[in-house]
Amino acid sequence: MALTLAVLATACLAASAQRPAWVQTHPVSDSEYVGVGNAPLSDADHVNLATQRALTDIAAQIATRVEATSFLHTIDSDGHSRELFEEKVHQSMTRYLEGQKLDDSYSDGTTYYVKYTLNREAYAQVMARHRSKAVGEGLAALKQARAALASGSLATAVQTLTRGLDAVAPWTFLDLSVVDGGRTVDVAGELYRTCLDAFDGLTITLSDYNLDGEAFKPIASPVAACLSRAGITVPGIKLSAAFTRGAGDVTPAIVTDDNGTAEFYITNITSREAVQELRISIDESFRKSLPAAYTALLPASTWPEAKVTIQLAQQVPLAYIHVTGDDLNGCVRQVQQILANEHFTVTDDPDAARIFIELGTSLDLGGTVAGELYDLNECHATLTLKFFDTSTQQLMLDYGIHRLRVLVPQNKSVEQTEAQCVREVMKRVKNELPKKLKTIRL
Repeated sequence: MALTLAVLATACLAASAQRPAWVQTHPVSDSEYVGVGNAPLSDADHVNLATQRALTDIAAQIATRVEATSFLHTIDSDGHSRELFEEKVHQSMTRYLEGQKLDDSYSDGTTYYVKYTLNREAYAQVMARHRSKAVGEGLAALKQARAALASGSLATAVQTLTRGLDAVAPWTFLDLSVVDGGRTVDVAGELYRTCLDAFDGLTITLSDYNLDGEAFKPIASPVAACLSRAGITVPGIKLSAAFTRGAGDVTPAIVTDDNGTAEFYITNITSREAVQELRISIDESFRKSLPAAYTALLPASTWPEAKVTIQLAQQVPLAYIHVTGDDLNGCVRQVQQILANEHFTVTDDPDAARIFIELGTSLDLGGTVAGELYDLNECHATLTLKFFDTSTQQLMLDYGIHRLRVLVPQNKSVEQTEAQCVREVMKRVKNELPKKLKTIRL
């Protein structure tokens, strides 16, 4: 037993002696960055995993040294934006490392270790070339974007700013400042702030903020919406209009013209709500056209909008209801009530009516259907509604339920049979008729 323990102890001491010092203590060098990484041998990709960890180790050392002068140090720490760019920085530093060499590797039977080195001076020279290129492209994009903003070309400015950010994003862990026109310009920081400021001061002004309208009618005059930024009109941006209160039809999204203006027509009001609102804003398609990295920077508050209030005239069209058949008298009464309560003022004078309504119902009895417990009478219920414009004799709406099949137990009375048919027909009418009535335009 003692001999066995001695042999094991000797083996452990031998293994410890073979273990490189860099595995136990992280090396420090004035001339090189040294990165150490490891991964379990049980991982099929342990070589790549250990390598990536070693390179991340090097990147972290570089990031620690440049943080005080980096882009991250200059931007506002608003949480989301800083987090977004910190992620970009660490991804970029690992991806764009150049000149690193595998200096040594070691395995103790369970874990695989690698040591990478990167010459500090050589790395600095490579980074200087990348920095020069990024600064040049970023500064050019910044100037072009500001010129575009000054002329009101927002879409061009946004695309140019995005191109500039793409150029500097991989190198934001470097000092990207440059002297231009006698002043020091932090290129990355200025691109970032200009992106945020591009929508600052963007407003939509309207030709009318209050309109008068009538239910089921268009509004003759358009609403002109002018998009501007800091007093300069912005052409080429698609605006859209939609009801946020009430309901109606409005012309589809339209691009602002050379004067930054888009005109919207309300072609029909389909709600009888007394006060309605129409919101005009930048169309969602423009937002979706922006690069994802750009929209991630923009708070929701940057998107402008304007609202039009529509006061509905409390005038209800006069309608005369002519009953042509009332086999289902219960349906006739309920339909008359729906029309009178929600859509029209019913008059007894057909000459005074703006709308002439023909209302008819019929009930046909069919054969007998055998049931498991008792036989059933087959009934076919029909309801027709026709709406005419009395001034033009034009048919405005033709609605009907034709030969709706209803099965009624044979032991039911005539009154009970009719009542069941009325219930089945009115289920359909109450669900369908209000939607159909909204299509009527006077």
